[in-house]
Parts: sequence; C-alpha cells; structure tokens
Amino acid sequence: MGTAVKPGLGKYRVIVIAVALFLVVDLGVLILNFFTSYEISQDAISINMAGRQRMLSQRMTKALLAIQTDSLQGTPVDASRAELKKTVTLFDSTLKGFNVGGSVMGSNEQPVALNAVSSAEGLKIIAASDAIWQPYYQVLQPLLSSSDFLPEQLAAAVSFARANNVALLGQMNNLTNDLEQIASAKAKRLRLVQTIGIGLALLNFGFILFKFIRSLRRSDELVEQAQQETGEILATVKEGLFLLDEQFRIGNQFSTSMSAILRREIAAGASFFEILGDISSPETLTSAREYVSLLFGNRVKESLIVSLNPLSEVEVQMTDNRGNKDARYLSFQFNRVLLRNEISHLLVTVQDVTERVHLVTELAMLKGQSKVELDFLAKIISIDRNKLQQFLAQMEAGLTRINNALQLASDNSGTEYHAIIGKILRETHTLKGDSAALELNSCESFTHVFEQELIRIRELPRIQGSDMVGLIVRLDEFFERIHQVRQIIASIGAMQPATVISTTSASEMLVRDMRSLAQRIASDQHKQVQLEVDMAALDKLPDHMVNELRQVTIQLLRNAISHGIELPDERMARNKPAAGAISLVCKETQKDQIEWCLRDDGRGLDPGRIRQALLASGRYDAAQVAAMDDRSVVMKVFDAGFTTVDVAHRDAGHGIGLDLLHEKIRALGGRLHIKTRVNNFTEFSMHFALGHQAGYA
Repeated sequence: MGTAVKPGLGKYRVIVIAVALFLVVDLGVLILNFFTSYEISQDAISINMAGRQRMLSQRMTKALLAIQTDSLQGTPVDASRAELKKTVTLFDSTLKGFNVGGSVMGSNEQPVALNAVSSAEGLKIIAASDAIWQPYYQVLQPLLSSSDFLPEQLAAAVSFARANNVALLGQMNNLTNDLEQIASAKAKRLRLVQTIGIGLALLNFGFILFKFIRSLRRSDELVEQAQQETGEILATVKEGLFLLDEQFRIGNQFSTSMSAILRREIAAGASFFEILGDISSPETLTSAREYVSLLFGNRVKESLIVSLNPLSEVEVQMTDNRGNKDARYLSFQFNRVLLRNEISHLLVTVQDVTERVHLVTELAMLKGQSKVELDFLAKIISIDRNKLQQFLAQMEAGLTRINNALQLASDNSGTEYHAIIGKILRETHTLKGDSAALELNSCESFTHVFEQELIRIRELPRIQGSDMVGLIVRLDEFFERIHQVRQIIASIGAMQPATVISTTSASEMLVRDMRSLAQRIASDQHKQVQLEVDMAALDKLPDHMVNELRQVTIQLLRNAISHGIELPDERMARNKPAAGAISLVCKETQKDQIEWCLRDDGRGLDPGRIRQALLASGRYDAAQVAAMDDRSVVMKVFDAGFTTVDVAHRDAGHGIGLDLLHEKIRALGGRLHIKTRVNNFTEFSMHFALGHQAGYA
C-alpha cells in the first residue's frame, strides 16, 4: 500500500520564497522611502526657517533704523515698533526651535513643527548665533516693552545691531548651508536605497520570469509598457509650467513654482519677454524673440528648429533677498498647442538646472560626438587622397590668413574692424564652399557657425576688440580639427599596403563634386535640378586657376539653385519643367582664351526685386535707387553684405558670395559678362586671357 503525499508548498516553495523576499525588500524600501522622505520634508521646513532667519535679521535692523529716524523727526514710532516686535518674536522663537525643537510660526502664518538641530556643525552654529542673539535680545527689550524708551536705549540697540547684524546674518547663512548639505545627503541616501531596492526587485523578478513563467509572453509587453509610462511621467514632471499666447503673454494658469524659479511674483497676462529681459542678456532676449516667433509661424516645422532653442540652457542673473546678483541656469522648453490645426499657444516648461547643466552639456556632447566622428571618418576614407590633401592644405592656408587678420586686429587698437570682418567673411565663405563640395558636413557646419558669428559681429554698429575674442577660440578649435584629420589620414596610410594613385582628372573630380553639391542644395530647398557639364578645356588650365574657378563655380551654383531655380510648383505654373536646368561649360574659344559659363533657366535677375531689396537694406534712399538704370541696379548684387533673400540659410542670404566672386575673378584677370531675362534665365560667363586686366561688363 503506497504512502500518501501530504499537500504543501512543494514545487511552489521557490516562487513563494521569491515573492516573499520581493515583498520584504519592497516593504523595506517603502518604509525607508517614507522615513527618509519625511526627514527630507522636515529638513525642507528647517531650511525654509533658516532662510527666513536671514531675512528677519535684516528686517530687525531696518526696523531699528526706522525707529531711530522717526524718533529724530518726532514722528510716531508705533508702526516701526510693531514691525520690530514681530520680527524679534519670530527670530527668537525660531532660534529656540532650532535649539530645542518645537512649534514655530511658519511662513504662511500657520504653526509648523521645527526639529532641533542635531549635527555637530549645526550645534556650533546655533551656539554661536545664541551668543550673539541673547545680548542683542536683551538690549532690544526696552524698545519692545514700552514706547517710552530712552534715547540712550535706542542708541544702544542700534549700535549693537550695526556691530553684530552681519555676524548674525553670517551664522544664519552657515546654518542654511549646513541644513542644505544634510538634506542633500539624505536625498542621495534615498536615491541609493531606491536604486538598490529596484535592483533587487528586478533581479528577483528576472529569476521568477526565467524559472517559472517563461510562457507568459505578455510579461515583456507589460514591462515595456511600464517603462514607457515611467518615461512619460519623468518627461512631463517639470518645475514650472505655463501657456504663452501670440502676444507673448503668460496665460491665466501656471504652476505655483514659477515664482520660486524666477524669484518674482508672476501675474496672469504678464509679458514673458519683460520677465526674461530682466534676468538675461540682450543677445539672449533677441534670440528668444526670434525663436518664439518662428514657433508661432506655420511655415516652419517644429521638429526642424527644436535644436535652435536659445533657452534650452540659458544663464540668467537673478537678485537674492540682499540685492546681490546670483547666476543661475534655467531651461525653457517650448511646444506648440494646436486648436483645430492652428497654433493657439505655446506650452512652456521651465526648470532650474544649475546643479546639472555642466554634466548634461558634457553628456550631450559625448552622445552626439561618436556618430559625428564616424560619419566624418567614413567620408574622409571615401575621398581621393590627393584631393583630400589639397583640401587640407587650402583649408590650413585659409585659416592661417584668418588668424593673421585677427592677430592684426588685436595688435592695433585703432583698426577698422568692419573691413577685417569683411575680409575674414570672404575667406570663411570660400572654406565653407570647399567643405560643401567635398560633402564634409562637419567642416561645413563649423565654417557655417563661424560665418554666422562673423555676420552677427558685422551687423554691430560699433565693433570692439573684445567682440573678436570668441573668433580666436573657435579658430583654434578648427586648427585642432584639421590636425586630427591629418592624423587620421596618416593612420589610414600606415595600414594600407601600398599607395593607391588616383587616375581621376581634375575635370572629372570637379564634375562629380558639383553634381553632388547641386543635388544636396536642391534637396535641402525641396527643388529639382538637372546639371549639364562640359569641361572640355578644364584640364588645360594650371592648377591654381582650376582651384580658383572651382570656388567661383561653387558660389555660382549655390546662387543659381538658391536664388534662380524655382520650386517645382512655381516652375510648372510658368510652363517650365519641374526640374531646373543648369549648364556649366569650360571651353577654349581661341588660343589662350578660356570661357567659363554657368547658366540656369530660373527666375532671372529682376531689377524691380533688387530695387526693393536695396531700399529695405537701408543702403540707399528712394531717390538714389530711382536714379539708377536697370544695369546699375543689377550690378549691386556684387555689393558686400547685400542679398535679396528674406531668410538666410547655409547656402545663401548672407551677402558674401557674389562679393567673393567679384574678388576671385579680379584675381584671375578675367572679365565677367551677365545676361539675364526675368522668369527666363541668368547666365554668368567669364573670359580669361593671360596678361589681361580684370574687368566687368
């Protein structure tokens, strides 16, 4: 007869133990969280009261001085005595609370429980504060007990306040700092407990899932959903929240923490930019206005300009209770609020990121750097070695010329900085074009940012030497970048068994680069372009001329696509093919005579549009513009800093390109002819002959 098996835990023992362990750990973490959170909340009260003590010490001194002034003028002192009595009572009761604990009057006029200070440093501070306060309190008693105090008693109180107020204020500052350090340590301990608890719970759950419930496929979805929900919660928890309307005014509802973050009372309907202007620099305010205006416009996609937010981490200057300037970092984030597919408001979130800004910035740089470096390395490897070496040599030469110009500016206090900026701009624009032609996006982006900074400085009414300092720093970074590229090339060369000699001709390389550049620019501007190239005579030209003409072509190609070629819908409305046609020709017209021509079938150069741009630029008044014939008006496109583009971008709109073209053709001793017909075509043809002087027709 078999033996009966008694029912029990049996095979469920492990899972029961695991679940019980999880519950114990979870309960332990919850208890520790509750206890530590309670301590932190009590610490917050203590920090608040310590901060109030600093303010009360100042108010006592102010009230004493007010009593002294009223007494000398013979005016009633009742109001000042009432203020003094209130502040003394609050200060004394709070100091006793710090010493032995107890209930004190809080900031909201309600009693709060205040724990006694227990740290060694805090006890020293309380003792030192009490040593100052007790005699201070005694000398104040005659003024508090009766309005018939003697002038000598008032003078003694004022004298004591003058002698000891700063010391008392310092002790309260020390107490606040000590309490904040204690609270910070507890917060770190709480995070550690939470991390350990979560880690143990995850390990326990992992064991259970692996051992017993692998068949529950739904568990993965639940875990992912839980992670997503946690991420959404963390993403939406902000310290400040408000709506911004099209008049840039704060909406009726906003978070209560806004006043604490911005250290001022916030009212519904207040101007956001007035508030921002009080705490930020004029440059930041201008950038913020432009960015917020872009967000309220329907023409720009929100996702395309998120990275341009000038307030993502902005340094602000705030005033503390003592009137001192305090540098903080705030983070403003803007999101469009759509109502019936129309932008009604911007949802603005703001938080104080002072403690984390440096770490966050470093992590963000490191996060994006790896991808940028890999893309840059891949592009370097794909470029012909000789061509890359030539590019680097030209880049270093250009950077050296820029550096020399900046050095000249720094060595001569009376230098005309606008002229130097113009020279550097033309040099930078050339380097930017070379980078774009080789699709070296990292170098192009750097030169574009450098160019933008130059344009900003150029627009200043009066440029000073201090405005040029930042340019030198950026230039040093670019020199270092070029050095890194050379090291990469040397490393790659050391790994290759033999040197590969390129058989690609100069014309073939230029055609390939121009086709690639044309497609990139057209794609960026949502246009279509077909480039026809005939470089029959290019290989007959000397290298230096080929290089200069290459830069000329880059600029003309940029202008043709950006200014000339229309969008596909606009072209088809004019009975043109959707794709714009651009032809680039280099041919020998006769012995030692070279013609270099670029033609597009776009808008043409419209004298009327150029006249409007001239008036808008402020360079000429209406009478001067009216006095010009159409040919003179068209030739104004070569003026430095002039452009007809409303919104500048990396390929056009800075007023540098044609000015640079003018200089390049002059250096080559060439003549430039322009043919154009509105809504039909534009043709730039250049003729070169050795020994001839430059000119324009």
